[in-house]
Amino acid sequence: MRSQIKLHLGVSMTDVGKGDAAAVADLVDVDALLSIAAGMVRFPSQIPNEAALGAFVVERMRSIGGFDEVIVQPVIGDRVNVIGIVRGSGSGPNIVLNGHLDVGAPLGAWTRDPYEPEIEDGFLYGHGLSDMKGAVAAQIAAASAIARSPLKRSGDVVVTAVIHHDVCGLGTKFFLGSWDRPIHAAINGEPTDLKIQLAHGGAWQFELVTYGRAVHSSRKEDGINAITAMARVMAALDDSVLTHDPELEFGGLPRLVIGQIEGGTSPSRTAERCAIRGDIRTLPGMTQETLLADLERVLESLRADHPDFKAEVRGTVYQRPFRVDEASPVVGLIQSAHRDVVGRDPDVTDELPVSAYVTDSTDLARAGIPTVLYGPCAWRTDPNERVRVDDLVTAARVYAVAALRFVSDPTQ
Repeated sequence: MRSQIKLHLGVSMTDVGKGDAAAVADLVDVDALLSIAAGMVRFPSQIPNEAALGAFVVERMRSIGGFDEVIVQPVIGDRVNVIGIVRGSGSGPNIVLNGHLDVGAPLGAWTRDPYEPEIEDGFLYGHGLSDMKGAVAAQIAAASAIARSPLKRSGDVVVTAVIHHDVCGLGTKFFLGSWDRPIHAAINGEPTDLKIQLAHGGAWQFELVTYGRAVHSSRKEDGINAITAMARVMAALDDSVLTHDPELEFGGLPRLVIGQIEGGTSPSRTAERCAIRGDIRTLPGMTQETLLADLERVLESLRADHPDFKAEVRGTVYQRPFRVDEASPVVGLIQSAHRDVVGRDPDVTDELPVSAYVTDSTDLARAGIPTVLYGPCAWRTDPNERVRVDDLVTAARVYAVAALRFVSDPTQ
C-alpha cells in the first residue's frame, strides 16, 4: 500500500527545511493513517449509533502508539467521546485537534458497498470519509507522529473524536463543559479541501405546521385542507423573508431550505395536519428570535388573506455562526505548516460550500479558544464517496507540523 501511495504524494519533507517542527511530517505513518480511515468506514455511525466506532477509535489510539492517555468520556447512554492526549511537560500551551464520529446516511445509488473501503487510482472510497472520518484518522496519525518527534513539548496535543456533531454540537459542548485543563488553540478538521475557512454561518432548524378539517372528498366543501394551506406557506417562503444586515453578508448566506414535508392520512380526504421541517443558514445578528419573527410575519400575512388559515411554527435546533480573523495567530499557524508541507500557501476563503456548513468551531470559539477550520476532502453527498489519499496524508502532516510548533518547548 505504501508504494502505491508514494506515487501520488507531492512535496517530500526532505525538500523542505527540517531544522524545526517541520521534520515531524516525515514521522506520519501513512499505512497506519489509511488503516484507521478505512477501519472507521466499516462502522455505520449515524446518530445515535456512534458507540461501536468509538470503541474502534479507542483501540486504534492505543495501538498506534504515542498517546500518553486515552480517555473514554461517557456522554449519553453508551455513546462516548474519545479523547487522546500526547502530553508535554505541563507548562503549556495546549492545542486541540477536533473531529466528530457521527455521519449522515449514504445518499443516492452507490455502485460500491458504502461500508467496505477500497483504494483505487489514488483515492480511498467509503462513506463518511469526507465528513469527517478521514480527518479524524489524520488527526490521530498526526498526534502519534508528534509523540515520536525528538523535539521537547511544553504543551499537550489533545485529539477529540466526539459524538453527535450534527447541528447542535452536543459532543464538543460536553467535552468543553467537562474538561478542566486549559486549551489555548484548536484546529477543526471539517472538510475544507485543504483550504483555510475563516467563517461559516449558523443554523436554525424549525418545524411549521398547518391545520385543517378532515372530510371525505364527497363533502370537500365542508373541509379545510392543511396541505393546501401549506402550499401557500411554501410559495411564500424563500430567502427574501429573512431579515439581516446586508453589510454582514458572506458566502451566499443567508439561505433557506425546506427538506421535509408530511401530511394527510388518505388520498380521498382533506388533510387535518401538514408539517414541514426546514433549515436556515444564518449570518451574524440573526437570532432565534429574529428568525421566528420572520416566519411569523409570513404566517400573519396568510391569516389576513385566508380567514380559515391556521398554523404555528417553532424552532428545533440552533447553532451560531463562526468567524476567525485572518490575522489570528492560529490561522498563521496553519498557513505556515501548509506552506512547509505542500510548498505553497493555502487558499483562504469564507465562501461556499463551507460557508453553509455548521461545525464545532463555533463552540470552541465561544469558549474563548482561538480556532481555525482546515481539513482534507471536498465534502459532497454524491454516491461512491471518496477522498484523495494525497489529501489525507497532507492533512495529517500539516496537523502534525502545526500542532508540534504550537506546543514545542521554546527553550530547546
